[in-house]
Amino acid sequence: MRTVPILCVLAALAVLTDDSLAQTPAKGSVARTLVTGAVTSGGLPVPFAHVGVSGATYGAAADADGAYRLEGIPAGTWTLVVSAVGYETAEYVIVLEENERLEQPIRLREAVIENEGVVVTGTLVETFVRDSPVKVDVVSSSYLAKTSTSNIMQAIDRVNGLRRQIDCGVCGTNNIRIYGMDGSYSAVLIDGMPVMSSLATVYGLNGISPALIRQVEVVKGPMSTLYGTEALAGVINIITKSPRVSPRFSAAAFANDHGEYSADFGFVPLRGSWSGLLSGTLAYNQRFVDRNSDRFTDIPLNKRISLFAKLGKTDRQGRQRLSLSGRYYAEDRLGGTRSFVDRFHAALRGSTEYYGETIRTERAELLGMYALTPDRSAWLEFAANDHVQDSYYGDQYYRARQSGVFGRLARQYRPGTRQSVLVGADLRGHSYDDNTGSTGRFDAAGRLLENRPDRRWIPGVFTQHEVSFARTMRLLSGLRVDRQRDHGWIFSPRLAFKARPHDRTTLRLNAGTGFRVVNLFTEDHAAYAGARATVVLEDLDPERSWSAAASGEQIVPFGGNPLTLGVDLFHTHFSNKIEPDYSVPGEIRYANLDGFAVTRGVSATLSQNFGRPSLRYSVGFTAMDVFREEHGQRSPIEFAPDYQGNASVTWTHSKRWTIDYTAVLTGPMKLPEYPPPFSRPAWSPAFTTHDVQVTYDLEIAGSGVVHVYGSVRNVFGYAQPSPLVDPDRPFGESFDTTYVYGPLYGRTVGLGLRVMAL
Repeated sequence: MRTVPILCVLAALAVLTDDSLAQTPAKGSVARTLVTGAVTSGGLPVPFAHVGVSGATYGAAADADGAYRLEGIPAGTWTLVVSAVGYETAEYVIVLEENERLEQPIRLREAVIENEGVVVTGTLVETFVRDSPVKVDVVSSSYLAKTSTSNIMQAIDRVNGLRRQIDCGVCGTNNIRIYGMDGSYSAVLIDGMPVMSSLATVYGLNGISPALIRQVEVVKGPMSTLYGTEALAGVINIITKSPRVSPRFSAAAFANDHGEYSADFGFVPLRGSWSGLLSGTLAYNQRFVDRNSDRFTDIPLNKRISLFAKLGKTDRQGRQRLSLSGRYYAEDRLGGTRSFVDRFHAALRGSTEYYGETIRTERAELLGMYALTPDRSAWLEFAANDHVQDSYYGDQYYRARQSGVFGRLARQYRPGTRQSVLVGADLRGHSYDDNTGSTGRFDAAGRLLENRPDRRWIPGVFTQHEVSFARTMRLLSGLRVDRQRDHGWIFSPRLAFKARPHDRTTLRLNAGTGFRVVNLFTEDHAAYAGARATVVLEDLDPERSWSAAASGEQIVPFGGNPLTLGVDLFHTHFSNKIEPDYSVPGEIRYANLDGFAVTRGVSATLSQNFGRPSLRYSVGFTAMDVFREEHGQRSPIEFAPDYQGNASVTWTHSKRWTIDYTAVLTGPMKLPEYPPPFSRPAWSPAFTTHDVQVTYDLEIAGSGVVHVYGSVRNVFGYAQPSPLVDPDRPFGESFDTTYVYGPLYGRTVGLGLRVMAL
């Protein structure tokens, strides 16, 4: 076992040091050319646009005035590919002579949809959205700004096929579901690094402010070939802002009538070959809210701080050579009865008289990337994180610490103009320890006899080959091999195909497998909340899946206002699936499913942009069939709605006033069942929520902009009845906090301010 990581590293180093695989300029060319210009739209600059060279790794970002500069491109004929969020991608063919200085102006048109630009999640290398054989949905920072929040978890469910699931009606823990599958089946990344897993996904995502985010990239479907364990349902990759293209200064503040306050700031002290970014978020909520009259908090009281720093180094051609970022996150969360909240002090944690749940969390992350070759065809990535949680659920104490390290070596080379090969190796280290029987052995009196923290290394190697045919088709194949202590060798292949038979038509087919090495106790809040005991009935095998998906996108000319229609078909089959069984009162039982589980369905999106007046809309709908089959009996899986949808409309008047309307539809879903006298409906009703935000933009003498906005969330005030079972006896064996399917509180009115200095 110990030799496996060494072999992985040696194999990767052999590839990385093979100079024959490097992409080099054509013989006789002299890399002394210079291409400059400005990116504009309608006569106005487009700040921070990306200008790249098709088929090569040369590229740079425009500055705040839209100006760009590319140096060192070899002589020859090249295609510039220019993209920016909210604009259509443009291509310009240029012919360069040796030592030539060329000025090339770029003009962009406003986009029909925002799924343009550069993404990395689908193939691990920078690829334009329209060229990627793997479908990647891009959620831009401007889309996130349509929802007034300092918490990305409250904005992510505006994406078709994604849903935020609240796991606890007292402390408000949550996760992200893709196509109805539980959040533990999705790999959540920050800048491509798997630092948000297990304990972190429950709390850490709540501390990521949209102000930090350049875009969120979502791939629906297994991605274990590139990202290993946890990527069965898909990948959510949060791309943070680059210091080189961020505003010099930004600040934001927000407050609502529920007593929630938040503030963000961002500052760029360096901008040049070395650039740096400092950012922070503060959130505060200490008001007891109980609109459903169950005598418990509807919204947990909260204090949190998140600090973020990023440092980058680019060469003279504007190519990224080094990136290093770190984040610190701390949170103090409190929920429970009015008596507990009103009397709360540190000594009351774990009280047997007043029921309350308190969670104290501290987390630190470090992420980095270093380009091993000037053209970034070989690179090293690394990450480390440490997460500590100290919590009480009533009188049950839970303390856990999870640490992880991750490293990846990768090399891309092009044996021809139409082929690209990616090879690499990575190593994931994991350490988890808590005060429960999952990592310790206790006697009948509850005394610890032996502590057995879970420590493991998971090395892996992967390869990916992409080839294009006749400029209209691309085929991508990949294979990953991992070695895990308890489960041996794990193979994860995938295949993706993209065809573009017409400029307005794109078709994609994808198939692949996924796997998940289970860390049960860090992912199921119900194991600690309430009075249920956790019972593991057998040695749990890793969950496996295979998946197939087909997607099509069609742009329909519509009187100068093109309409974009996208349709996805998906089917995922799980084996060894682990499902919690709540049928025995007072217990949660876990075992591998003696059968299989399936998630399948169809998803459609429709979007359009009208130039005059400036009006944009998008509509999405997903119908799903999510079930398990065991011993010939088929049953629905809990908390997976039969259908869900979303809609957004943005209207802009004279580039000053903007009105954003968003709506989310959630269909009926199977819910936990409880014995009399605590019976609850086994299915939830269908419901919708609606948000409206009005923004006024005020420019500051060409050097910045101020956004003043007011918002009403959940306009019609829909909220489910109390999610608590037997709330009159919270220390009793029937008390349960997991019956949550919808909003726990009604209408919220807020006011905010954002300032950006370019």
